[in-house]
Amino acid sequence: MKKALLVALAFSMAVAAAQPVVAQTAAPDAKIVVPMEALPRYGSLVSAWYKKPVYDANEKKVGVITDMLFSGGEINAIMLDVGGFLGIGAKHVAIPAEAITITEKNNKSWLTINTTKDVVKKATGYKFDAKEHAWKQM
Repeated sequence: MKKALLVALAFSMAVAAAQPVVAQTAAPDAKIVVPMEALPRYGSLVSAWYKKPVYDANEKKVGVITDMLFSGGEINAIMLDVGGFLGIGAKHVAIPAEAITITEKNNKSWLTINTTKDVVKKATGYKFDAKEHAWKQM
């Protein structure tokens, strides 16, 4: 058994070594990325928002953040999962990123939106298309 494993390993190494190595060069106008020495000033982390509930002004849950849509380095929209029970029958709606804020009270913080669950449930729904890796209108 060990001998067969060693033969297989030697064969795979020989095949890998036989593959030609192609040097990849950067385009002449491409910038070389250098890691930052210090973090820039920022307001919030994506991890502080992802899968977090969002509440209305009366502290009633409106939905849960399931995705964020980026373009040009900025968040354009936030996908909010509303309705349903344990993920069944849920609807995904797009919310402008600037509509969600962080509310703080009594040393606690949570995400809020100035709307109600009823208004959000009536909004256009979206479904994630795994083939195209994009959200599509339902």
